[in-house]
Amino acid sequence: MAALEKIRKRSAILAIVIGLGLLAFIGEEAAKAMGFLGRDTSALTVGDEKISIQEFSSVQETLQKQNNNKDVDGAILRQQAVQNIITDKITSQECDDAGIDVTDQEILTQLFNETGLDNQTFEQIKNAKPDPNSNDPRQKQLYEAKAYCESRIPEIAKELKQAKLQLAIMGCLKPNKLEMAHINEMSAPYEIEYTKVDYAQYAGKYKVSDEELKEAYNTYKEFFKIDQEQRRISYIKVDLDPSAADIKTAQGNVTKVYNDFASQEGILGLKNHDKANNSIYDNVAIDSLMTSSKSNNLTVAGTNATEQKDATITELLEGGINFMKIKNPTSPKDRKYSIYKVTKIVECPDSLGVNYVFIKGNKQMQDSVLNVIASGVSLDSLQSSNKNKNIRFNLYNPQQQLPPVDGYVYQDSIREKLKAHLGGDFFHLDTQQSQDLDSVAVYAQVVKHAAPVTLYSIARATYLNEPSETTIDNIRKNLQAYIDKNKTADDFKKNAKAAKYEVQECVVDASYPYINSQMTGPVVGSRDIIYWAFNNKPGAVVTQVMENEKYGYMIIAALEDVYKDYIPYTDPTVKQQLTSYLLNKKIGEDLLKQYNGKAQDVEGYAQLLNSTVENIPEQNQSLQYIGDAKVIGHLIGQGKNAVGKVQVIAGENALYVVKVNKIGTPTQLTKAQYASMYQSVNPAKILIDSRKLFNNTLKFDNPEFQQQ
Repeated sequence: MAALEKIRKRSAILAIVIGLGLLAFIGEEAAKAMGFLGRDTSALTVGDEKISIQEFSSVQETLQKQNNNKDVDGAILRQQAVQNIITDKITSQECDDAGIDVTDQEILTQLFNETGLDNQTFEQIKNAKPDPNSNDPRQKQLYEAKAYCESRIPEIAKELKQAKLQLAIMGCLKPNKLEMAHINEMSAPYEIEYTKVDYAQYAGKYKVSDEELKEAYNTYKEFFKIDQEQRRISYIKVDLDPSAADIKTAQGNVTKVYNDFASQEGILGLKNHDKANNSIYDNVAIDSLMTSSKSNNLTVAGTNATEQKDATITELLEGGINFMKIKNPTSPKDRKYSIYKVTKIVECPDSLGVNYVFIKGNKQMQDSVLNVIASGVSLDSLQSSNKNKNIRFNLYNPQQQLPPVDGYVYQDSIREKLKAHLGGDFFHLDTQQSQDLDSVAVYAQVVKHAAPVTLYSIARATYLNEPSETTIDNIRKNLQAYIDKNKTADDFKKNAKAAKYEVQECVVDASYPYINSQMTGPVVGSRDIIYWAFNNKPGAVVTQVMENEKYGYMIIAALEDVYKDYIPYTDPTVKQQLTSYLLNKKIGEDLLKQYNGKAQDVEGYAQLLNSTVENIPEQNQSLQYIGDAKVIGHLIGQGKNAVGKVQVIAGENALYVVKVNKIGTPTQLTKAQYASMYQSVNPAKILIDSRKLFNNTLKFDNPEFQQQ
């Protein structure tokens, strides 16, 4: 209850500022996260509760399933698991401390809302003892229902508790008069004319000394305070792209595939290719596409996947049957050579409105259902009255736009059936195999169709140009030679250009899933570099090349510096921020002295500044169009006194000349409306500083740990 009581005494702004801490945290001290961290074998500690490696792994597995078991970087999953566990544990612990609980009836009500199970049915399921190995389908259904309820009930209890906690916290966040006045003033519609000149035009004429940087850093030092240790890394990343020799070889291979493709009708040439060229086809994928001349996309046959048409396809459609075209890679990163060939041209509607009836059963049952349908009975009424689970309906909704025919139009035999029954009669469309191996007859009725169009069947052979082993070995040898020669962080950076390498820099902490340069973006799969950095001293260089075959690159790195409590002013990012701030301040003050009072109106200042006049019409929150917080704050601070004045204002990044012609009536939010802004607040973000948090997961990167 203590943490909740503290929150009630805080202002809304303070609560929000504290909430920002969750995203920055995932470790109390990164230094403590190095190595195996003594004897502590837990993955995380939240408050007094230790989260075991097994529990942590279980959360990761759940996230993996939620991603449909897609190939997601493990480091990213780990950080998601850390955040999920912190959120769950903090809110759960606070609910316990605050005495927040839920009743069985509340849980059952929620379960009823989700599943429709009433109390009596739930009790029957709860007390049942179904046999999961029974062949009786009712036993299987009962077993699945009981398993679902047993797994869902604890989750419902947790969700309801968290909802109550959120309401309690929302009740503590109250607006004060100053906050309400600020929001109201920001909503006032302004009518403004202004001109401006950007400071960037003058940047080369001004300098910032090292002493000025140090003074500014000391003034704003608290802005650069960090909650956990950070480490600055330099790195060289080389993508495993094909070499010039690989590209030349690929072009020869593609020519051979093209000749095979052209040698016979359809794709027979690809199937019956010269056995001497067999190894080439290890890199060749064959698929088929369908398009109409009016479509903007190609549809991959048998799937819902589409891709944009391009000039290559336009040429194909104009070229006619058996016309072929090679599409070469557009860049070294694009390794695909695509060979297209028109294999068939047919006339058929490319979109149809179709009713489907799926009948599972023997031929006698299928015929009886078809007779009922053919008698003129409304399908809508038949569907609503049907209680036979062996008959399913999929009825076309004429209110919707005309849909495509679920890929049927791309199958020759079925396309011909559709073309033959455009009059609206019912016919046997297809026979499918159900999961339990019984046959399912599909009957169809075309109720609406577009005018026939020309459809083109296109076969595609895609050759993927992979880097050769020789190319990969050369990349590895060259990088290894570089780090063998440059064994300090200073040499690592200084000699890169001469060796034709580009050095990137970034700052990481123990919670980062991968290194991330502001210039080139994230390097997915580079968690090993972070583990290495937290186990070495400043100035160190990796001793061997780190390879990532999955993402196709090699990487080497050097550790430049370790930041403990503050990021120093010598950090390039900090230095750039302070330099930009001081330059803009100098330029703004100088331009203000030069131009203030030199003209009578905005038009006159625009001529002096060689700029144009902009107009902002009166509309809600029109001040935001200026986009300079310093100018906006200046105008709001003056209120009605700003109307009619021509003012020269040194903004954050430009000198502005502004005239406010009119200020409308601001929106007057009530306390209730203001409080509604907190409805989506995350309790964990508010409570982040109420518990001790300790991240122990960096040890998972240790190769010895991974081998256990």
